Amino acid sequence: MKLITQSAALILSFLVIYVWEQTDLSMYTVPALGFLVFIYLLISSRRKNKPFFNLDGNSLWTISILNTVILLLIFTTGGMTSPIFFLLYFLVFGIAFAFEPMTVFVFMLGAILIFLPSAFKDDVSGNLLRLGPLLLISPLAFFFGNEFRKSDKKDEEMEAMAERTKEAADTISEDVEGIIKDEKEKLSSEATNKLNEILEETDDLRQESKP
Repeated sequence: MKLITQSAALILSFLVIYVWEQTDLSMYTVPALGFLVFIYLLISSRRKNKPFFNLDGNSLWTISILNTVILLLIFTTGGMTSPIFFLLYFLVFGIAFAFEPMTVFVFMLGAILIFLPSAFKDDVSGNLLRLGPLLLISPLAFFFGNEFRKSDKKDEEMEAMAERTKEAADTISEDVEGIIKDEKEKLSSEATNKLNEILEETDDLRQESKP
């Protein structure tokens, strides 16, 4: 489901850019950029103290808006010959880490399709050399994004295991303390020592479960 939603957001971003550049709306690119940057900063401020690659609902909008802003800037500064065209290469990696890794191929296809008409004008070889790296970088970005996702999943599993360990230690500790308190007079010294050892073990478990 995430893959479909994220892919749809990227496709929508490319469609907006295509329609924008093919109509008179392109005359309003500068104010549109200002508005999008404002929205981007507004959403980003609400993500304060959250990792950039945190896959929450807002990251869908921040990446989509960022993609739209970069594409608008590229078209405004010369399209295929824009000095900031290289930002697309970095954006590929950003998408691979922030979205599902497979979405990099959606981005690659969208970027190629939107620039393909202008690629065969003027300096064709130079234009194709600029588009070519997207074909090479996308599989690499997918690989790193996939590895990052596996590592992140392992970290989450370790955190969940540590939390379960702490909860189990707390439960055991409470039960043992209750037994010692309620049955203190009936317990032998040996039984009391054993229960105290259990308390020490649960305390060790809590310490080990701390990050």
